[in-house]
Amino acid sequence: MLNLNKLALLAVSILLTAPNAMADATADTKTKLEALQQQIQALSAELHAMQEQLANANRQAQPANTGEEKTVSKGQSKGEPMYASFKDGLVFDDGTGNWSLQLNGRVQADYRNTTPTQWKNDTFTIRRARLGGTFTYLKDFAVRIEGEFANGNDGAKGTTAMTYGHVDYNHFPGARLRIGQFKPVFGLERAESTNFTDFMELSLATATGPAFNSTYDRGLMLFGAPFKGTYYNLSYVNGSGQNNDSLKDSKDFIGRFAANIADLAEWKNSSVVHLGVSGSKNQVEPSNSPAAGTAYSTALSAYTEANGITSNTAGNTGATATKFFGTDAFTGNVDKNRLGFETALAYGPAKFQGEYITTSFNKFSATTSATKKITASYVSLTWLATGGNYADSYKSGMFNRIYPKQNFSWSNAGFGEVELGLRYSIFDASDFKTTAQGCVAGTGCLTTATAATAYTNKANAWTAGAKWMLTPYARLMLNYVHTKFDTPVIFNSISSNDEKAIAMRAQYDF
Repeated sequence: MLNLNKLALLAVSILLTAPNAMADATADTKTKLEALQQQIQALSAELHAMQEQLANANRQAQPANTGEEKTVSKGQSKGEPMYASFKDGLVFDDGTGNWSLQLNGRVQADYRNTTPTQWKNDTFTIRRARLGGTFTYLKDFAVRIEGEFANGNDGAKGTTAMTYGHVDYNHFPGARLRIGQFKPVFGLERAESTNFTDFMELSLATATGPAFNSTYDRGLMLFGAPFKGTYYNLSYVNGSGQNNDSLKDSKDFIGRFAANIADLAEWKNSSVVHLGVSGSKNQVEPSNSPAAGTAYSTALSAYTEANGITSNTAGNTGATATKFFGTDAFTGNVDKNRLGFETALAYGPAKFQGEYITTSFNKFSATTSATKKITASYVSLTWLATGGNYADSYKSGMFNRIYPKQNFSWSNAGFGEVELGLRYSIFDASDFKTTAQGCVAGTGCLTTATAATAYTNKANAWTAGAKWMLTPYARLMLNYVHTKFDTPVIFNSISSNDEKAIAMRAQYDF
């Protein structure tokens, strides 16, 4: 094609220069031919450059490969080529939907300052550091494994521990099955990922661990969304907590049902009207494996909303062991029943959320009859100050990742998303503080003598928080927490009616 163009250019040039050649017959013929050759070479180079520009323009005009084109081009999956993308995790897949691997991780780097300072050191800490992945095969089967690499909350050196380790069968959206170790769903705040919670730590109502709200446990869970705007979870688990097999024969039954009225009524997408109820029936999990003829024994404890003092720090005895909340031992079989109510009302950038949870401990025998209760609740208000929409983050009956309208960037003046929040929570276990005459042995209650030098069983807390979400995956958080105790708490020989804490977090997750 290029040779024909050269011939055409040569013919045109000869015609254009012919009159001049005839008019000046005495000119040097050799010089004229050399000049003509240089002109032809220059024109040929220009033509070649124009052809290259046209070819590049055609290639750029072609549409990008779609998932359908990718599948067609590959046909059957043979393991390669492999495609990679990033969407809430690093995803590898074969283009046909036969299999995919999503890698996830998070780091939450915290700084905390607590008053009284003698209770807990001013410290930098790694709250969570996790890495894991989910492998999906033939769309219906999934395996998730995740490990925790952070230290223990009490500052002790940590070892790697499994958080998630389960197999899912997802063929029926309304009835998905999970087996292994997972988070049984009870309530709203604790069911949400700690990547997306409104504040750095959970409220007094839900932060008290597996004695009241299960964290991770092992067993079976049936869950799904049978109808638009409705969600349920039914779990049958050991009740023994993370990475523990059960020491008792009985198992925990845990159930939750939630609905978004805004979806059911087909209201506009900027609103959420969430209502839910949760319940569980089980027994207090023992902390020991007794010998034949010896009763099970365990005790309960709780820590503050600032992740400050706890009731299980080693090395403190007598009066110096006083912490926020604790019980005397439960012995034998003690039934534990929970009932929780939850709501979340969101419209545009504003959200109200609250929960009420009551836990009853019952011990019945031929000689013993006693019931002790713990009630806890919280309410919170949050506001996306830069104009986000909470409804966009609502999925599967809880709130998830928020996507800023514009990610933070120095180059295009993007600022990300700012959230401001306020929460008030209450914890009341005053049933466990009783006289010696009214205390039934083995029910965990504290006698007057013990209570005077040990625990306070009632507290309330205010948390004010600010969150800057630079991107959907990066955030900075600042919380101020003020916890007041019903009676003074003594720790490390320092007595105080309250605990104040400032906490900051830098987080990245994918």
